[in-house]
Amino acid sequence: MDTFETFASVIKTSENFKFKQKYGKYFWAALLISFFSHVFFILAMPAINPETTIHEETTMEALDLPPEVVIPPPPKPLAKPSIPMEAEEEIDEDITIEETTPPPPDLIPEIPQVEEKVAAEEFLLVAEVWPKFKNRPPVPRMPSYIARARVDTVTRVEFYVTKNGDVDQNRTKVAVSSGYPELDELALEWAKKVKFHPALNRGEPVAVRVALPVRWKTR
Repeated sequence: MDTFETFASVIKTSENFKFKQKYGKYFWAALLISFFSHVFFILAMPAINPETTIHEETTMEALDLPPEVVIPPPPKPLAKPSIPMEAEEEIDEDITIEETTPPPPDLIPEIPQVEEKVAAEEFLLVAEVWPKFKNRPPVPRMPSYIARARVDTVTRVEFYVTKNGDVDQNRTKVAVSSGYPELDELALEWAKKVKFHPALNRGEPVAVRVALPVRWKTR
């Protein structure tokens, strides 16, 4: 019991308990201050008198122009479209048309003859006998600054081999890059110098497309 009374006495003496007891006084004091402040502000506000502006109507007066000013004449009224009327003259129903003769053969332009274009050579993807190397130059060496990077990569070149075994210089290209443009360019220059035995289908030479790898590896 003594503990409860001690705890109750501690609560009554705390600042929070004292503030709650005075809360009602603070609330009504703040409410009165706010009310009188608004009344004072409204009474002290100056009166607002809106200004009214009146637009007076003005009359326009005609002025006499000096004699050197020439006023152009008014435009002519548009003429109404004429109504079509039937002709009073009689037209002879027997109308004859003079015969016309075609121009002589020398004056007739000749039809230009279009030369038939030779069909482009078709390069097959499949052949009974694939082309084999006939003349294969040595693969160019890597530049020293690339070789020092310990390179191990492949440039895949797509060869367009004609019926004669020659490499089509315009169509042969790099199919898969090695990642080094300099090596791809060297591989393409080497590929254009290669000579093949032609591919065969049923014993006849045919043009084919074949992709071959060019290996680049630092030794």
